[in-house]
Formats: sequence, structure tokens, C-alpha cells
Amino acid sequence: MKNADFVGQRLADLRRIVVKVGTNLLRGDQEGLNLDFMEELAVQIGQVRSRGIDVILVSSGSVSAGAHVLGFEEPPIDTNARQALAAVGQSRLMHHYKGVFKRHGIKVAQVLLTRNSMDDRKRYLNTRTTFETLLEWNVLPIVNENDTVAIEELTFGDNDQLSALIAAKVDAELLVLLTDVDGLYDRPPSEEGAQRVPVVRHSRDLPQVRYESPSSGTFSLGGMRSKLEAVRLATRTGILTFIGPGRLPGILTKVLDGEDVGTWCEANTRRIPARKRWLALGKRWGGAKIQIDGGAEEALLLAGKSLLPSGVVKVDQEFEAGDLVSVCCSTVEIARGLVRYSSGELDSVKGMKTSEITRILGKRQSYEVIHRDDMVLFHEGN
Repeated sequence: MKNADFVGQRLADLRRIVVKVGTNLLRGDQEGLNLDFMEELAVQIGQVRSRGIDVILVSSGSVSAGAHVLGFEEPPIDTNARQALAAVGQSRLMHHYKGVFKRHGIKVAQVLLTRNSMDDRKRYLNTRTTFETLLEWNVLPIVNENDTVAIEELTFGDNDQLSALIAAKVDAELLVLLTDVDGLYDRPPSEEGAQRVPVVRHSRDLPQVRYESPSSGTFSLGGMRSKLEAVRLATRTGILTFIGPGRLPGILTKVLDGEDVGTWCEANTRRIPARKRWLALGKRWGGAKIQIDGGAEEALLLAGKSLLPSGVVKVDQEFEAGDLVSVCCSTVEIARGLVRYSSGELDSVKGMKTSEITRILGKRQSYEVIHRDDMVLFHEGN
């Protein structure tokens, strides 16, 4: 059975996908890895590539592989210990990936990234160029977070959010999150009567989808919370997203054929330009927010205007000019952008007209709080 109409429409012109596989799928008794799953994954990715579709694989599993080598039966909680296990396991993981893909005539390349790789615009673009070159050479990029150097607050959460960032970076049309559950549910799957949610029409519906937190005794850092955040990141920038059972035979073929498996998450109908995707996903947001009134919201979303101080009602947290801030109306985030005032300056002139701002702060080269060119709107009309 085919899924919702929007799935088929978005898959019709598919040319590039990002596939993410989690730790629980890769764990096994063969040197700490599930080599049978890796072999089947290689077969399926080969089939996808035979359709003329580029594939980028985002893979977890290095910590689990390292734990097997060193005889760890339980996953350590300490970040330094996990980094050390990743250092041991990453080469083992790539060794087996190289072997299974070689048997199917596919060359692979290891790409290790940290959050800082995304934050700086120049490094972000350089990384994208590397991906484009590898794909042009018909090489499969296999991406993992560089766990050996990343510190705790810079981790991506079992690579879920990393996969969304990569999908935006390489202009993929589809993000596939393969996991050990059947998809999203309307309540924790352990509860009686839990039903799979086949389609999520908008990312704002995600809070209504319930999930279970991952067990503390796991090598995975993700769980469903991390996957939901990845869905939000991807769909708001125009990337169709799928969450589903990685062990289901032929799952990637079923995904490409739009079958009714897993959970499909609809994306914004209009793709966001590359620089604005970087603002939405690549550049790190420190948590600062600007609250605006309804008139400013309408001007931004419907008229395509820049944000002016007259529409600002509240400034949350400190920031400097040039920082990335969130723009909210009530409790809903409608945009992010590069601000042209410090938090102190903006707080002193919020709600004011240009003449009043000049009197308080002096004449400025620009009076916009955030120019429309430096802002990404989280709205279907963006």
C-alpha cells in the first residue's frame, strides 16, 4: 500500500538521500558488530545507487565496537571513556564497512565531523565541497561524529541531528533514520493499544507523539527524543524524513517506493536556499530569543519584511551583534537570524521607531534588528 500523496510527489524526482543507522542496529556478536546487517545494508545501498540516486551514510557504532575490543560489558557514562572507546572502535567499524561495500563494488570514504565543522560558514562550505567531490567520484561517504575530540556539549546525540545537518548541507531531498523500532507511536510502544503514526504532516505535531526514553544501560546516546529533534531540523528546511525499522528486509526499497511502513514526516513545501539552511541548521544557536508582536510576525511571514525594533516586545538572554538568535511570537519559533544589535542595545530600543532609536543609540548604518537576507523563516511560505 502506498503512503500519503505527498510522499510519492517528493520521491518522484529523488536524486540524493542521507541514510542514518543507529548503534542498536549495528551492535552484534561479531566483533561487537552485526556484520550480517552491515552486509544487507551494503546490498540495499547498492540498489539505491543503481537507481541513479546519491547516498550518504551516517553511521554510529564506533563506541560499541571499541567496547567489544576492550571487553566492556556495560557502556561507560564518562565522556572521556566513551571518546577513548570511539578511538579504538572507529577503525574497526570502517574496516568492516570497507569490506562489505567492496564486495559490492562500492568504494567508501570516512568523514569525521564535529559540531564546530558546521558553525563556521567557510568550514561548512569546505565540508560540502568534500561531499560533492566524493559523490562525483562515485565514492560513498560514511559519516560519523568525531567522538574522540568532541566534548559532551557538542555531541549530536547518536548522530541523529548530525544526519539532519548533513542532509541540509548536501541538499538531499530525503533523510532516512533507520532504527530498531517500527516508527513513531501515539504513545510509548510498550503501552497497550499503542498505534504507529504513519504520517506526521507538520513538525509542530511532533510534541503530540510520545516516546520512551532510552535505557541508561545502552551504548546509544540518542533515543527517540534525538530523532524527533532531527525530524524538526530536517523538515523545517524542506527535507522529507522517514523513521522506520532498519531490520525490515528491503527497507530502503520500500522507502523509495513510498510504502506504508515506518513514519513519514512531511517537509515544508518550499526548499530553503543554501545560506539560509546554514542559518537554520549549521550555525550554532546559543539559546537567545527575541519575542515579537503579531504585527511583526505578519510582516515577516506574509510580507517578507525585515525585523524592526518597533515589533520587538522582549529580549531573552544576552547576545552580541552578529550572533544567531531565535525569533518567537508567543511560544512559537517562527525564524532564526543574525542580529544587528546587542541584547542590551535592543532591550533599550524595543518597540521604538527610527527617530527614537537615533536619539538613544545615535545614527546607525542600519536600523533592522535582523535583515530578511540574514533570516530563515520556519514557515511553509518561506
